[in-house]
Amino acid sequence: MAKTKYMVADCAYCHKPTKMELVGEQQLEGTEEPSPKAWYRCTRCKHSALVDRHVTGKMKNGDAAKIDRTSCTPYSKDLVFKVGQVIYHTEWDDVGRVVAKQKTSDGTQAITVSFEKLGERRLIENLHHGVESEAAQIVSSQV
Repeated sequence: MAKTKYMVADCAYCHKPTKMELVGEQQLEGTEEPSPKAWYRCTRCKHSALVDRHVTGKMKNGDAAKIDRTSCTPYSKDLVFKVGQVIYHTEWDDVGRVVAKQKTSDGTQAITVSFEKLGERRLIENLHHGVESEAAQIVSSQV
């Protein structure tokens, strides 16, 4: 089997699954076989890390659990979601899991959702209709 120079793993620095480039490996003492750990560099942020090759292979196979659409909460900008909750976006016809919550600079709340088809997207949550009409008035007064 041919040895590849790249593998897909979670980067310890940028916390995203990325393509990692092999930059160095060692041999076990007294043998000709390579060590189970090797140095890999993230192709996205260029951070180098010592990675255990056997552990990443096991995680990669068991990580991708399909989300059942019937158990999802339909997304609405008026609702409040929890981290780990699964949602269904009707306009995009995609399911995803909430991975983070943030507060934007203007005080509204946002969630980061990892969708199966689209990847990570930031969505607005807990948006009151009063805030929406205030924003519309501000925009119309500036025009």
